[in-house]
Amino acid sequence: MIDLLHTFFHPRSVAVIGTSANPIKLSHGVLRNLITHGYSGSIYPVNPKGGEILGLQVYTSIAEIPDPVDLAVIILAADQTGKALEACGQRGVKAAVLIASGFGEVGAGGREREAQLLEIARRNDMRFIGPNCVGVIDTYSPIDTTFVRTMPGKGAIGFVSHSGAVCGGTMDWASAVGVGFSRVISLGNQVDVNMADALDSLAADPHTEVVVAYVEGLPDGQRFVEAATRLTTAPPSAGTRKPMVVLKAGRTPSGTRAVASHTGALAGADQAFLAACHRAGAIPVENLEQLVDSATALACRQPPQGPKMAILTNAGGPSAVGSDALDRQGLSLADLSSQTQAQLREICPPGTMTGNPVDMLGGPRPEQFTQALEVLVEAPEVDGVMIVYVPQAITPPHDIAVAVGPVAESTQKPVVCNIAGGGGIRAAARALHAHSIPHYLTPARAAFGLGTLWRYHHIRSRHRPEGAPAVAVEQQRARELLEAARSDGRRALDSQAGTELAATYGLSTPFSGLAATAKEAAKLAERAGYPVALKRVAPGVVHKADTGGVVLGLTDTDAVQDAFTHIVRPGERAFVQQMAPMTNGLEVIVGAQRDEQFGPLLMFGLGGAYVEVLKDVAFRLAPLSEADAREMVAQTAAGQLLEGVRGQSPRDVDAVVEALLRVSQLMVELPDVDEIDLNPLIVGQAGEGAWAVDVRVMLGDSTG
Repeated sequence: MIDLLHTFFHPRSVAVIGTSANPIKLSHGVLRNLITHGYSGSIYPVNPKGGEILGLQVYTSIAEIPDPVDLAVIILAADQTGKALEACGQRGVKAAVLIASGFGEVGAGGREREAQLLEIARRNDMRFIGPNCVGVIDTYSPIDTTFVRTMPGKGAIGFVSHSGAVCGGTMDWASAVGVGFSRVISLGNQVDVNMADALDSLAADPHTEVVVAYVEGLPDGQRFVEAATRLTTAPPSAGTRKPMVVLKAGRTPSGTRAVASHTGALAGADQAFLAACHRAGAIPVENLEQLVDSATALACRQPPQGPKMAILTNAGGPSAVGSDALDRQGLSLADLSSQTQAQLREICPPGTMTGNPVDMLGGPRPEQFTQALEVLVEAPEVDGVMIVYVPQAITPPHDIAVAVGPVAESTQKPVVCNIAGGGGIRAAARALHAHSIPHYLTPARAAFGLGTLWRYHHIRSRHRPEGAPAVAVEQQRARELLEAARSDGRRALDSQAGTELAATYGLSTPFSGLAATAKEAAKLAERAGYPVALKRVAPGVVHKADTGGVVLGLTDTDAVQDAFTHIVRPGERAFVQQMAPMTNGLEVIVGAQRDEQFGPLLMFGLGGAYVEVLKDVAFRLAPLSEADAREMVAQTAAGQLLEGVRGQSPRDVDAVVEALLRVSQLMVELPDVDEIDLNPLIVGQAGEGAWAVDVRVMLGDSTG
C-alpha cells in the first residue's frame, strides 16, 4: 500500500517559515524539536530578519533556500499563511504543515481563508495538514514538526487527532509512563488532509500496528468508513490489518432533530457513529482514559482466545472491584482446577486464597508473584490474567513490575496490571510497559483493557460477507410514486403510496386502498375481504394511533361505514387495509434514515406504539449483508421473542431478515427517500411471512 503522506514523515529537508529566536514562541519550539528530537535532514529557518537561530542560518525567504525543500512548516498569523503557502507552491514545495489558528473555527471569514488555502494547494499540486494544528511526529524517521514539549519513544501506536491539545496531553502521558508511538498526526481543521487520508497513511506505515483516532468532525463520513475498513480488514498477508480505536466528540447533541418517523426519533448522531464503527471494524470508546487504555492494551498484548480470566492480587477489596468490572466487559473469572490450586499452594504464602481471585494477602515477595503468574498463564482453564497490587511497606511497586515482566512477556495470553498509587507508580509503569504489560491505575481500567482485547478478538474473527443480492424492482413505478408526492408539494408519501413503494421492493403488504367516502371505504373492504382496518389519512397526521385515527378488526360493511364517519373529517380520506393474514403475530419495526455523514442507517427492534419508549433497537449502515441483518435481529429482545420464549414456537425470522435487506436496497437505490418506517411489521409463525401493515415514507428536502 502506498503512503500518500510519505513526504510529511520522510522529507529530505524542512523549511520552518516564521521561526523566531524568542524561546517562548511556538515557532521556536518547532525548530528546537526538529533539532533536538533527531531529525537528520536539512533544516532551514525562514524569517525576513535573517541572522542565526539555534546555530542555523536563517533565510529571509523560501526562495533563497537551496534545493531540495520537501516540507514546509508555516507558523505565521492566519492572514499571512496563504501568502506563505503560495510562495511554497511557487518554490516547488509539495507538503506543508499549517500551524496558525484563526480559520474555520472563528466563522465565515476564517472559512473564506480556508477556501483560499485549498485553491492555492490544488493549483500548485500540494498537500497540507491543518490549519489550526500542532504538526506531525514520526518516531522512526525520526521527525517532530510540533511545538509539543515531549516526544514519545518508538512504539506501535499511530495516533491521529483533530485536537492538538489532545495530542499534547497524550504525548506527555506517554513519555512519563513509557508508552511508545509510531506516528502522531494532528489534523486541526482538516481543510486538505483529512481523517480518511491519515488512516490510509497509518495503514501503509510498517511501524504502526494499532491506530487510535480522536474525531471531532467528519464532513465525509462515508470516506472515513471506507478508509477505516481498509485499515481493519485487509488480509494479514497485506501487512495492513490493524485494530482501530476511536473517540468521537459531539455524539450527544443537545438538540434533537425534528422528525416524523420512529427511526428518526431514535437514530441520532451517536447511533449513526456506532453503526459506522461497526461497519468499519473499529472499537468506539467514551472518553480519553478509555482511548489510551485501549491503545495500550492492543499495542502490548494479543487478544485472549476465551473469556476466562484470573486475578492475582495482594488486595481483596480491589480485586473484588476488578471481578465486577471483568463481568461488565463480558468476561468472567475462570474456575481454577484442583491441580492449578495445588500448584499455587506450594509457592504462595500461607493462607493464600487459591480460588479466583488468587489473593496472596498482605506480604507476598516478588518471586512469589513471579511463580504464581507462571502457574496461571500455564493453566489451560485461564485465558488471561489481571494483576492487582496495592503497595505496602515490604515490597516496592517497581519490584513487583520487574518480577512479573519477563513471565508476561513470554506468554501469548494477555496479562494486564493494576498497581495503585501516586507519583511513585511511574517507575513501575515504565518497567511494565518495557515488558509489554499494560499498566492501569485502577482495577476497572485494567478490566477495560482486557475487555478491549476481547472485543477485538470478536472483530478479528468476524466474517465480512458482501452485500445481499438485490431483488428485481419496478424502478419506474417507484420513481412515479416519489414524483407524485413531489409534484403535490408533499415530503411524506400517503399510506397507499408508501405501501405500493414497499411492495415494489418485494415487501409483503396486505391489500389496501384510499377512500374519500364511507361508501368507497365499504367497497374497498369488500374487495380486501374481512376483517379490515380503517385508518385516517390527513395532512400532518403521521402517527395515526396517537390521534385515535385507527380502527382494527372491522367485520362488515356497517362497521366500516360507521368507523369512517367517526374518525374521518370532511375533506380527508381513509386508508382501508386487509388485516394481516395471521393470528397472534409479533409486532416489530424495520426502519431507515439517511444520516448526513454516513448515509443510510437501518434500524430493527420491537415495534408498535411503544417503540420510542422501549428503545429495543439495533442499527447498521446500508447496504446490509444477510449476516448484518441476522446480527441486528439477534442483538435485540425482539430477536429473542422471534426465536421463541417460554415454550412459544419460533416466528419467521427469515422473513424479517428479508424485510431488512429489501429496505436496505430501497435506501441505496432511492436517494430521494430520507426516512422509512415499517411499523409495525407483523411477523407470523415460521413460514407464515412478515407483513408491512403501516409504511411511512419521508422524502428529503429537494432544496437541500
